Amino acid sequence: MHDPTLTAIMTADHRRCDEHLAALEAAAQDGRWSEATDALDTFTATVRAHLLAEEQVLFPAFERATGQRGGPTMVMRMEHDQMRGLLDTLAEAVRAKNSPRCLDLSDTLMVLIQQHNMKEEQVLYPMCDQVLATEHGELRPRLQSALAPSA
Repeated sequence: MHDPTLTAIMTADHRRCDEHLAALEAAAQDGRWSEATDALDTFTATVRAHLLAEEQVLFPAFERATGQRGGPTMVMRMEHDQMRGLLDTLAEAVRAKNSPRCLDLSDTLMVLIQQHNMKEEQVLYPMCDQVLATEHGELRPRLQSALAPSA
């Protein structure tokens, strides 16, 4: 079987994060706060693992290969910081059992994530596949390990 590209690995993880956010939204919409809290915990852990995998594995490799530190990875890191801030605010809304606030924040977060993911999936990840072609064998297991939910 052909090994997955870096794009395929990271895009699949984007979809996994999206599914967890949808579960959180559904629970908050229905006022199922125990489920919403569990979904928030899962979503937050998944997103934070994804961001760290990019920031600690993928982006540094890309930056070494291209010599670019101030380009696309800098923009992605700034957006990661925005997402982390929204995650923290969303957690406060879930703890307060404030359904309208949860849904508003999750919508804002979803728009930010979708725009961010599009840039990564259509531009940055394919660039990584290209410039890191000789490193795929070493990067794939490191990324997959970093993306795995911690037990």
